[in-house]
Amino acid sequence: MSNIDEVIKRIIALRPELTHEAVQLMIQEEKSRAAGLLTDEAAAHIVASLLSQPSVQRTGARTSIDRLTAGLGDVSLTGRVINVSRPVEFSRRDGRTGKLVRMIMGDKTGAIAVLLWDDKADLIIAGKVGPGSLVRILHGYTRERQGAVELNVGQRGEIYLEPLDSVSASIPPLDDFFSPASEIHEGRHVNVAGVVVERLPASEFNRRDGQKGRVMRMRLRDTGGGEATVVIWDQKVDELGSLEPGTRIQLADADARRGNDGRLEVHVSSSTSVKVVETGLQVDRIQTETKIHAIRPGMRGINLVARVAGVNDVRTFQRQGDQEGRVASVLLSDQTGSIRLALWDASSELSKALRLGDQVRVIGAYARQRGMGTELSLASDGEVTPISEKGPAEESLPKPSAIRDLQEGMSVTVEGRVVESPYTREVTTRRGDTARVASFVVDDTTGEARISVWRELVDVASSLELGSQVRVENCQVRAPYRGRTEISSGPFTRIILQNSSGPTVTKLTD
Repeated sequence: MSNIDEVIKRIIALRPELTHEAVQLMIQEEKSRAAGLLTDEAAAHIVASLLSQPSVQRTGARTSIDRLTAGLGDVSLTGRVINVSRPVEFSRRDGRTGKLVRMIMGDKTGAIAVLLWDDKADLIIAGKVGPGSLVRILHGYTRERQGAVELNVGQRGEIYLEPLDSVSASIPPLDDFFSPASEIHEGRHVNVAGVVVERLPASEFNRRDGQKGRVMRMRLRDTGGGEATVVIWDQKVDELGSLEPGTRIQLADADARRGNDGRLEVHVSSSTSVKVVETGLQVDRIQTETKIHAIRPGMRGINLVARVAGVNDVRTFQRQGDQEGRVASVLLSDQTGSIRLALWDASSELSKALRLGDQVRVIGAYARQRGMGTELSLASDGEVTPISEKGPAEESLPKPSAIRDLQEGMSVTVEGRVVESPYTREVTTRRGDTARVASFVVDDTTGEARISVWRELVDVASSLELGSQVRVENCQVRAPYRGRTEISSGPFTRIILQNSSGPTVTKLTD
C-alpha cells in the first residue's frame, strides 16, 4: 500500500462519512489550490490536517451566497444546481467562437446565477450537470448585471462535479429552492412552484423593431392558496401553451417584476426552465376565500363569500363605436369591509336575482383601481351564486373602522357622534353642472373625520343634530385636508341614525 493510500485510509477512519473517491477529490482540490506545487502525498497530508481540526474551515468550499458582492476576484463556492440553460455560442471580436452556459445554483443562504465560459461550459455539458447536482466552484469572480450579482467562471476558475464531502455543508434539497406563489419577491432568478389553475389564450403584438412577438398568461396557485400571474413570452409560449389546469409545475430562473397595475408578476423567458411535477390534479376553485379587506388592485382569481349590502339597477351606456353596454353594481360586505362588484353586459342580469342580505359566493373575480377605491369585476368564466337567504342583521353589516386607522383609498364604515353641525353648499362638478353636497364632522373617540355626502343623502345629513350618534356605511376615505381625515359618500353609502328606539336606516343612493 502506498503512502498516499495510508493517508486516505487514516482520513476515512477519522471521517467515516467520506468515501475513498470523495477524499481523492479533496486531495485534487488542494493540489489545484496550490497551482500544482504539491505532490499527491503532500496534498493528502494537508487534507488530513484540515479534517482533524474541526475549528479550521476550508474557506474555498464554505463561502455562502448571501456574502457575495460585486467586484470579488477570487470566489469559491459549493452549492446545488437549480437550473442549467442551453449553451449559447457567440463570436468574439478577434473572430474566435466563444461558448456560454448560464447556471443557477444555491446554498442554504440563497441562489445566484453562474456564468460558465468556454471550456468550463464544455465541462458542464460533458458532465451532464443538471438540476439537483452538487457543484464546487473555485477561483470565480463576481460582477453586477441588471442590479443582480452574478458569479463568473473563466479560464482561471475550476469546477468539481458532485463533491461528496459537501454533505457537511447542509445544502438544501432541490425542492426547497422553489417558493410558493404567495412568497415571491421582486427580483431576478426567481424559482416558483404551484398548480396551473387558469390558462389564457396567447396573443400577438408588434415590437418596436417591427417584429412579431407573442405573450400568454396563466395563474399559478400554491398549496396555501396564494396565487401569482405568470407571463410567458415568445418561444416559451409553445412550450407552456399545452399545460392544462391541474398541472403542478416548477419554474426555475424566472424574473419577478411589477406589472402595469403594480402587482408582482412572474415572467418566463428563454432561460427559464419548466418542470412538470404532477398532472391531472382537481382544481377546486373554492379552495381559498379572500376577505374583502385583503383585496388589492391587480389581484386576479379572487373567490369570496359575502352578503349583498346593495343592488343597483342595470343601466346602459354607449361604448366606442356606438356599441351599447350594460352594467349593474352590487355592494358586497363581510365583517372586514365592503366592496363594489361591477357586473358587465350578460353578467349584469345576475343582479336581478340578488336581494339585500343574501349570502353569495363569488368565483373568479379580479380587482382594479376605480377612482380612489378598489372595484371587483368578474372574469369571463366568473360566477356569482346565492348560497343562502337573508342572514342575521349583524352578519350583513361590516364592522366599523376606527377613524385613527383610516388611510386614503379605503372603503369603510364608521360610527361616531356628530360634533360639528351639518352645512350644505353647492359645488361645480367635473362635468360642469352644479350639485349639492352636505358635510358634517363625527368623532368616534379615536379621532375626527369630516364626512361629505351627495344626492339624496344631502337632505338626510342636513337633518342630523349636534350630538347625534350615526353610522355611515360604504364610504370612501379621501386625502386628508388640514390634518383632518376626509370621507366621501359613494353609490352605496347609507346613513343610519342610532337612537334609543333603534336605528333609522336611510335608503341607498343610486
